[in-house]
Amino acid sequence: MEHTACPLCGGTKYRKRFSKKGPHEQFFTLVRCSTCSLEYLNPRPLPEEMGRYYGEEYFTTRTDRGYDNYFSEATRAEVQRVLALNLADLDFYPFEKGLDEGRRNSLDIGCASGYCVDYLAGRGWDAAGIEISEPCVTVAREHGLNVTMGDYLAMEYTRRFSLVTMWASIEHMHRPDLFIRKIAGDLDDDGMFLLSTCRADRLGFRSLYGRNWRYYNFPEHLCFFSYRNLKKLLERNGLVLTAYRTYGSGVGEGGSLKRKLADRAAKRFFLGDMMILAARKKRACQEGL
Repeated sequence: MEHTACPLCGGTKYRKRFSKKGPHEQFFTLVRCSTCSLEYLNPRPLPEEMGRYYGEEYFTTRTDRGYDNYFSEATRAEVQRVLALNLADLDFYPFEKGLDEGRRNSLDIGCASGYCVDYLAGRGWDAAGIEISEPCVTVAREHGLNVTMGDYLAMEYTRRFSLVTMWASIEHMHRPDLFIRKIAGDLDDDGMFLLSTCRADRLGFRSLYGRNWRYYNFPEHLCFFSYRNLKKLLERNGLVLTAYRTYGSGVGEGGSLKRKLADRAAKRFFLGDMMILAARKKRACQEGL
């Protein structure tokens, strides 16, 4: 375990919110930065200790922090259905249409078993992914996907990418600031960056649940962003927000009328507990690319 300054602004003053039990009977404490309001775990496991929380059971056993067989075809279909909706909401398809085929190269960071890589490859992209979970990489490669096992921050690429994506991953990172900085460098000048993460704004469905919010999964989720502080992080690294949406409520049972109505409100009124964002480099926005 390590004590840490704020992973976003480097501030050292914070207010304790609450403690909650994670796996292995450990308790973890959530704090809120007094400077930028980022919520984050402090103390937290060292980076080299995180692998113990991402074994195969994390992806195959239903818990409050895992999946009910993430590797199943049913899960693949559902993830790609939501992905297609997110891409439409973020104006990806017009961006894709404007690219020459030779420039359709992409990188998905924290790609899990490669469902986004697979989706884009099916649309003719030269699609790659990077992931730290060995079980996920094994599944991705069994499906013939170009997925590398490793730490994105340690990777050096010989080309830049027209599209970089980061779906439900930034909240897992010890140094989200370094990830965004590197992404800005690995992105083409007129490229697009897309990401999703759980949304920790006070106005929204999250406020109904307190410490029982479905995304307070400790210690796998280390940081909890609001729209405002995530936007500032992008801008600090030369990325301009071009689209923003929210979705998801967590209300009621999946598939119920109650859930459907709540989810509809979450998207229409920007109350969702997930958010998706698109960003372009400042130069590309200025030149209208």
